[in-house]
Amino acid sequence: MTGDEGIRLAGRTLEALAARHGGRVVAGGARAPERIVRVEEAAAGDLAPLLARRHMKAAREAASRGALLLVDASLESALGTAAAASGLWIHDAATSAMAHVLDEALAPDTAPVIGEGCTIAPTAVLGPRVVLGARVRIGPGAVIGHPGFGWAFGPNGAVRPVPQLGGVIVEDDVAIGPLSTIDAGTLSPTRVRRGAKLDAHVHVGHNGDIGEGTIIAAQSGFAGSVTIGRGVLVGGQVGIADHITVGDGARIAAKSGVIGDVPPGATVAGYPAVPRGRWLRAFARLYRGLDRL
Repeated sequence: MTGDEGIRLAGRTLEALAARHGGRVVAGGARAPERIVRVEEAAAGDLAPLLARRHMKAAREAASRGALLLVDASLESALGTAAAASGLWIHDAATSAMAHVLDEALAPDTAPVIGEGCTIAPTAVLGPRVVLGARVRIGPGAVIGHPGFGWAFGPNGAVRPVPQLGGVIVEDDVAIGPLSTIDAGTLSPTRVRRGAKLDAHVHVGHNGDIGEGTIIAAQSGFAGSVTIGRGVLVGGQVGIADHITVGDGARIAAKSGVIGDVPPGATVAGYPAVPRGRWLRAFARLYRGLDRL
């Protein structure tokens, strides 16, 4: 399945899922979710994981729409009682429970969909649930749609992979350079939007969203769930931490390490990345200090 509609489930009730994979149910146990989706999109008939505090507001809104929630036990008290009216599955290792649910999901390995006028090097690899728009260019050795780097710790400390079933959507007129990698999303697609250009050795982690017309130089890496706005320029060997948002028209200097959101139109540099003028002034002071030694 490719798209924002989530991953279809096999029809087990919430109580049956808890009995099979552990945890406890708070209301809604007789309901059988039809799909598992991101908490931002969940509504009645859905199961949505709440795995981090940053998604708390979205989880409460999803519950108000009638969604069932798979909640990490560490977040239960902060979620409040109102969300329980819809139905909660509380689990001490909720990411691991989500992985087990995805193992049983109804997500066939559909063949890639390739639009008109695409140029794909013979050594490029396209995984299942990959959709290419028109006139996409993919260089030698690129890998699109491989499972993302997602791992879960089970109740006994065992580490297991989280299935990445969301696929990848590459829109029209995108160029992806040699040996670049774009990981499949977990519950919804990783996206590279219209007209974006990726140089060689660029990595886009699972659930990433690369904005329209953005240009990324070689050896840059984007961790999972990074959102890059429209028309962003990214220099070579840039690293961006997970769940970061870079606004439209921003500029990121080569070799920068971005660990916080970047406002629209800003130009940043250094590690941690800061406004470029501040970074240059800091280095000027450093070198003046060295000259006195």
